[in-house]
Amino acid sequence: MYRTNFYNKVTVNSVEELDFLWNSLSEFSNQVEYNPEYYRVVAGDVKRPDLISYKCYGVVDFWWIIMIYNDIENPLADLEPGMLLKIPNEIDIYNFQRKYRVRKAK
Repeated sequence: MYRTNFYNKVTVNSVEELDFLWNSLSEFSNQVEYNPEYYRVVAGDVKRPDLISYKCYGVVDFWWIIMIYNDIENPLADLEPGMLLKIPNEIDIYNFQRKYRVRKAK
């Protein structure tokens, strides 16, 4: 899952680009069907949101979704030991990605 899949593609002056003014990620919290899990940040997780993703999902790819879901703008500065993070269900992530991603043109 790539973060750029959540933006609309537009053509400006015959150049195809991503429209960064529109982003479907703000709709993620409204689309959640399953209860989130919770994870308490430990000292080794500070400045390493990728480790949190790996511990919760087995892959490092979803760190940015965890940060967005918890309203953390700067994970390098805002993650502190003892914080309790909501971890969205993996099924919700995949359902959201299937619904909103921009498909590549053939």
